[in-house]
Amino acid sequence: MHIETQAELLKLGRLLEIDENQLAFLDGQDLGALAAFRSSVSTFFYSQHQDSYQRLAGISKLVPTGASAKLATSVLGSVLAAGIASELPADRAIKLADKLPDEFLAKLCIHLEPSQSRDLLAAMPDKIVSRVAQTLLAMDEHITLARFVAVIKPSALAAITATVDSGEAMVKIALYLEDKSKLDILLELLSEDQQRATVKAATDHELWPAVLSLNGHINTELRGQMGNMVAEQGEAVLSHLIEVASEQRLWTNLLQAVNAMDNQHQQNIVNLETLRKTPVMESLVSTVTEENSWDELLDLLPLMDQAHLTPALSVLTGSQAASLAPALENAHDSKLLGLFGHLPDNAIADMANAIKANASSQWQAFVSRNGDAHEIEALQAQIN
Repeated sequence: MHIETQAELLKLGRLLEIDENQLAFLDGQDLGALAAFRSSVSTFFYSQHQDSYQRLAGISKLVPTGASAKLATSVLGSVLAAGIASELPADRAIKLADKLPDEFLAKLCIHLEPSQSRDLLAAMPDKIVSRVAQTLLAMDEHITLARFVAVIKPSALAAITATVDSGEAMVKIALYLEDKSKLDILLELLSEDQQRATVKAATDHELWPAVLSLNGHINTELRGQMGNMVAEQGEAVLSHLIEVASEQRLWTNLLQAVNAMDNQHQQNIVNLETLRKTPVMESLVSTVTEENSWDELLDLLPLMDQAHLTPALSVLTGSQAASLAPALENAHDSKLLGLFGHLPDNAIADMANAIKANASSQWQAFVSRNGDAHEIEALQAQIN
């Protein structure tokens, strides 16, 4: 199961108060559809009690804030208090929050309905948000903290991230973000030491699937910055990372990360011993074909030494030869010319035979666009 699907089913399981394993039948469903379904269910649950929340919120406004806070902790409880808080004016809710214990506020936040609490969370003072966030961190409430990221004030988010010393927590919060476009903002707030802690956590806590998946949501500059940190981890870690990409079919994410790294790191990674394994290379080529990420792969093939390029080409012209047709159709011509121009002499005949058997019409279309390119002279001669 894809790591982002696991995260979504965990959130849905929490909402339905069931183990996420009972939702395994939803594996393969569109992530956006699952998130929309979860949001609809959450809104439905809230709407069933909204009238009661509104009446109690009205009564609360007639009672001094100190008394209201006492009632919340001793009588109402965190679940009911969360619903009432969402129906209070923000200024009233803030005054109440300032009188409630941090642990109670943290439990209350777990039960807030996202669509109803955005304005409240956005208005909450930094000092309260920061205190509650620390309590939630201690409770391992990463899903709840992830909801905060998109709605709290930038200054409050900065205050929270400055105090997070757990790389594991940061990775999990990032994974559970409702809006992954906020990931750049979150990572840019981290110090270099905190960023390195997330990389270390990926190894220490088996979080590489999450880290690889999240890589697809960040900008190129951050991708290179984080990628270089990953590349510094050593051969054992990098080999394990490749195995994870193969098992989880996260190759496109890994290729994007490698392409953003410094050149020396790129060469080190594409020449790892693990990439010479036929099942690993078959997984790579089949995923690239399925996700049309040929350009990302073709940029890196010329960096392979002979010992690694030979098995890669063997897979491409052998067990995965059917992928040559979509490659010729979808990859940029300049990337393909880079591949064909770097073919070893002993691989040209195999490539020619594979193209003739699997991608003849696509090759002719490619040649019609690039007939004068010297990179394909030897290959064209073999095909003719």
